Amino acid sequence: MMLVAHDLKFVSESVLCLTIFSLAFLLTGISAQATNARRTQPKKPESVGELFNTSSCIPKPYRCPHPKIEFYLYTRRTQNNPELLNTLHPESLYYSQFNRAYPTKVVIHGFGGGRNLAPSTDMRDAYFANGFYNIIIVDYGSLVREPCLSQMDWAPRFCAKCIAQLVHYLSQHPRGVKADDIHMIGYSVGAHIAGLVANYLDPVAHGKLGRITGLDPSIFFYMGNNRSRDVDTTDAHFVDILHTGAGILGQWGPSGHADFYINGGSSQPGCTSDTLFNTLACDHTKVTPYFIESIVTKRGFFAYPCPSLLSFLVGWCDPKDEDYVLMGEHVSHKARGVYYVKTNADPPFAQGDPRRRRRSITVDKLRNS
Repeated sequence: MMLVAHDLKFVSESVLCLTIFSLAFLLTGISAQATNARRTQPKKPESVGELFNTSSCIPKPYRCPHPKIEFYLYTRRTQNNPELLNTLHPESLYYSQFNRAYPTKVVIHGFGGGRNLAPSTDMRDAYFANGFYNIIIVDYGSLVREPCLSQMDWAPRFCAKCIAQLVHYLSQHPRGVKADDIHMIGYSVGAHIAGLVANYLDPVAHGKLGRITGLDPSIFFYMGNNRSRDVDTTDAHFVDILHTGAGILGQWGPSGHADFYINGGSSQPGCTSDTLFNTLACDHTKVTPYFIESIVTKRGFFAYPCPSLLSFLVGWCDPKDEDYVLMGEHVSHKARGVYYVKTNADPPFAQGDPRRRRRSITVDKLRNS
């Protein structure tokens, strides 16, 4: 794992500097025009009191449930008419289409996101194309959108606390499910929020989250010595992390039971653009179509371990057949360590099982010998 962090230092210092200054704008989802209009970063509040007196978009009172953090339940029957869950009223779940026999997915978007915006919309469509699910979209869009920059330091923690209330509600409800049966999927800052949820759960009363999938966890507000907000292996029974902008817009080090560095983890094929901003944005956001495709693909994203990033880039990896694991939705929960995977530049991104190609080449050689 140390080799990964070491090798990622090959990214030039100049690119990293440009990246950090661009990131504040990218992660809030604003347009290029809005970016040019706002060239200064807001002053960081120095106290809790100052935090609550800034131009925050979260109205008082600061307690859960909060009207700005909503939970929308989607099922195959309610794909176009989701049901708003009220964690204070048991009848809310009783009268909903929630079915504890189906897998439960809680999706947490990133900066500038929302339940009616990608990737939330594409992800639930993929799941319903695959089968029956309870898809709960956490819609907290107004907390992570300009001009609400002043609250970004504390809003994720507040959001996580309210999501933990949802987990408590589901775990105690006769028609609900334990935390152990819940899969949380978080993109960018949403990955860290998913990890923070664990801080507000009682393992005895609620259980432990079954799985957290982190889609290129954000680096901007979670870098340096501030590790308390990083998703890690203590937060769920199984934590898998997909890296596409590692060391640039996404955090670089491994933090899950299984970490997947896609195409090396920092730069994605098909993302080359006329501007650095668009290229970096593409690298960071491309993690979501990869994961979404993993839900329905018949090819599969086959990943394998490698001694280092450099070995992967120069093609020196020589994994055994038993070393390969699927990346994405259908990953084995027994997977451990760092894995690498290659994709196509355009959809379908999955390249399929490389072991079949290797066997085919071997057979052809034997026939021609």
